[in-house]
Amino acid sequence: MAKPVSPDPARNAYATDTDLAAHFRVSRATIWRWTNERQFPAPVKLSPQITRWRWADVQAWEKAQQPKTDKVA
Repeated sequence: MAKPVSPDPARNAYATDTDLAAHFRVSRATIWRWTNERQFPAPVKLSPQITRWRWADVQAWEKAQQPKTDKVA
């Protein structure tokens, strides 16, 4: 069972599909489905066999998914 990963951009700027699946508590296939449906940040190809996501992009996407609340005083 995968251990949840805390994103720490200062320590690691990139995340694997396994890191993201643990973070969002979904399967790796779901991460790729979201990516293919353009509902998730695009990954970065670091080499022909290494694909990663920028934590900063993922955090910005995650923040944008939060419902906006208008506070009326």
